[in-house]
Amino acid sequence: MDKYLCLRSLPVLALSLMFAGSGFGQNAPQKKTLVVNGRTTDAAVVQIDGHSYVDVDALARIMNAAVRVEAGAKPERSTPGLSKDFAKASISQLAEMREWKAAIASVIRSGVAAGNWLGPVLHDHRARAEAALSQTSLAAKTESDQKALQLLKNELTNLGEWDSNTQATIHSLNAEQSVNPAATQNDPLLAKISECGNFLNGMLVDGEFADSPSCH
Repeated sequence: MDKYLCLRSLPVLALSLMFAGSGFGQNAPQKKTLVVNGRTTDAAVVQIDGHSYVDVDALARIMNAAVRVEAGAKPERSTPGLSKDFAKASISQLAEMREWKAAIASVIRSGVAAGNWLGPVLHDHRARAEAALSQTSLAAKTESDQKALQLLKNELTNLGEWDSNTQATIHSLNAEQSVNPAATQNDPLLAKISECGNFLNGMLVDGEFADSPSCH
């Protein structure tokens, strides 16, 4: 039935319809004859439950007209994009997490020699990142905000795990040993954190929620 057009939607001045027979079928479709400006085409009209439908192709032929079917307007998004306040707070949180990540990398490069005094520094970075997350949570208003917030929480959790793993490794070493910086190149947790951080930055700049396995 998708190629049939309800006659009531056609302009009155464009058509003069005459139907042979009488009575409207309420169940089985009834085929009628369409007459336009004295020209007749058989079986062009179908009547179903009191409504008359015309075959668009047949109508075009009898009127010597061209017919084009266009797609309807795109439906509006069911959920709005990221809110401006949330995106702003999230970008600040990402900045805090990047600084924390850089501090952890400094511990790895320095090893035991600086591990003791860098411990409190890492603690401060963790505290600032968690405080930033609290502000970001307050700014989350839309459904997209809430979904993006969960990804930010996951990134913070993974960063905290990497911090704890690094400090545990430092404390297990003696004064003659240090963490091999090259080991980070094969660290799957660090790779995941880096990939998720880059993804989140792009998502926030774009202003639309998206998902990535690296943030889970």
